[in-house]
Amino acid sequence: MMCDACGKPIKSGTGVGRAILCRTCFPDVLAEVERRREAGEPTDALTIARQIFRETHSAGSYLLRDIPEQLWITAKHRAVDEGLSLRELILKALQAYLNNTP
Repeated sequence: MMCDACGKPIKSGTGVGRAILCRTCFPDVLAEVERRREAGEPTDALTIARQIFRETHSAGSYLLRDIPEQLWITAKHRAVDEGLSLRELILKALQAYLNNTP
């Protein structure tokens, strides 16, 4: 079985709508479903998971490895709290950092 959002093999996943998600991707997809629900947009979890997969694996993507586990967990929770995807949260943090440096 593969996660519909990241494509990694999983032994067991969480079902959200028609999507099967790993523990790592579940908060991202759930946050996007909630964001779209609040905006009155379609909330098909499988469509959202596949969009995340395409964004992650498209040309120009960068892989950041060895992120400390507690930092990653905190980031995922913050993304859910703010109604953002992890990508949006990371871009927001990067932009804030670049705007505050001389």
